[in-house]
Amino acid sequence: MSLLRFTKLMLVVFAAIGLGFSVNAKTWHRADTHHFTIYSDGRQSDLEDFAHEAEKFDALLRMLWKKPVQDTPTKLTIFMVSESGQVASLIGQDNVAGFYVPQVEGSFAVSNRQKTRDKRALSGQQTLFHEYAHHFFFNNFSIPTPSWFVEGFAEFVATAEFKKNGEWYFGRPAFHRAGEIEYFGAIDVRDLLTLRPGQMTGRSRNAFYGWSWVLTHMLYSKERDRGDQLNRYLMLLNSGIEAIPAAEQAFGSIDQLDRDMRDYADGRMGYSKSDTPIAYKDTIAVKELGEMESQLVGLRMRRLGRASLDEARDELRELTRSANAPAQAFAELGLAEYAIARREAEPEPVTKDGDDETDAEEGDAEEGDQEAVEYTATLPDYALADAAFDAALERDPAHGRANVYKAKIAMDRLWHADDWDDEKWDAARKLILLGNRADPYDALPLYEYARSFSQQGKHDPQVSVGYETAFAFTPEANDVRAAYALDLAANGKYNRALALVQILANNPHNGARGRYLVSRIAAMQQQAMDDDSDDGSEEDGSVDVIVTDEVEADVSDN
Repeated sequence: MSLLRFTKLMLVVFAAIGLGFSVNAKTWHRADTHHFTIYSDGRQSDLEDFAHEAEKFDALLRMLWKKPVQDTPTKLTIFMVSESGQVASLIGQDNVAGFYVPQVEGSFAVSNRQKTRDKRALSGQQTLFHEYAHHFFFNNFSIPTPSWFVEGFAEFVATAEFKKNGEWYFGRPAFHRAGEIEYFGAIDVRDLLTLRPGQMTGRSRNAFYGWSWVLTHMLYSKERDRGDQLNRYLMLLNSGIEAIPAAEQAFGSIDQLDRDMRDYADGRMGYSKSDTPIAYKDTIAVKELGEMESQLVGLRMRRLGRASLDEARDELRELTRSANAPAQAFAELGLAEYAIARREAEPEPVTKDGDDETDAEEGDAEEGDQEAVEYTATLPDYALADAAFDAALERDPAHGRANVYKAKIAMDRLWHADDWDDEKWDAARKLILLGNRADPYDALPLYEYARSFSQQGKHDPQVSVGYETAFAFTPEANDVRAAYALDLAANGKYNRALALVQILANNPHNGARGRYLVSRIAAMQQQAMDDDSDDGSEEDGSVDVIVTDEVEADVSDN
């Protein structure tokens, strides 16, 4: 049975079909909704239907977890391809049906349009719903949760279904997990509560995802009436109580909880159904892209997937030789050249005196962590990237990404040269401000503007404002979360900072960086206590809740 894997590239595993594919010959369509920008190389009518499904799913989660709709949310970009094999070819891994990348440059997901009549098979929609559940969680909940709940929550909500007549279903069994539960056997609930999958071996590790879903489904089930217990358990964890004592206080006997979980997996599972249509943001615009736009979308997707980065770069070089190549084509080429230049410089954590950036370890490498490193041991050769961004700016001087990346290149050169001249750094910041002007809701210019002062070793009030605002726009981005947490700690707000990085530490597959940051911030707090210094204003200890709302009276359990 396939496994869901969650990293900085959170991967959903499925039986892959087919090999690589060519994107440039395809016509792409684009759907713009309130929460999503969706690209598909399939039929326009199918894309429109899926766009409505995605908005309904978001609305259902908001209704159940009482999360209001923002007026101007940061949209998630989604690429939809025909089959899972095409998804796998994008990142060079077998058996991958979809993945999600949270990043300050703009989070995105890739999934497939495959449908199935086999209830034990994972559909493309379930794949994407699982990934969006992670995105929704990071954007709407502020408390750290254990690894089993991170994956269990995503599996629990991913089986939502919406019918043409307005009927909807929620909490249906994840039948695609049945095989691994049957084949690999049970996990002791104590291990599930206390271990990350990376700490498990053999059959237990393979069964982690299935049993995480079973425990989550059981604790949210109305028959068990344990939603309040789950909320209490999470609050106890966040008050500093260890996993097993917290579970005993919230759920009672651990042995009984273990028996209940196994019995629940063997029994009939209820789910919710409603005949009342979900109210959602239904304004959706779908259009067919022209030949040049279609080529750029396909090449952008391949650039982001990284497996065929060099080939995408070569095709972008060819594309920009066209007389009518737009600024965006040169910007895409610049981004590809930039990524290759940094890859060739063999990134590794580097710090200098006076630098405020983290030199955090890069996570669990065996799980495919692709966390960006801020600095490289040697200066990358940015000449080709620089030239491409110059060409983009010749065609569009206000191009946001081109301006920001020109600034990033300039600041990296200054940093490696130990050149701290204010005039030169301010010139780079002016480029970042042009990027911010192009899109005030883009987190990247805000983050880079704040980081520029850290790079230069200067303390400026704009640092805290920039990190805080960037985090508000992209709380799912690890780099932003880490920088914001360190800034909070530097200002004495240790409890808030620790809560932010504890979420990273609990990541089932990419928690090493978070655990490093937890220890670093805890050491900062201890040092402040030893120095008898005031640690600033702290939060009151209250936590967000993860309990669903009561569903309307016409919802029935089945």
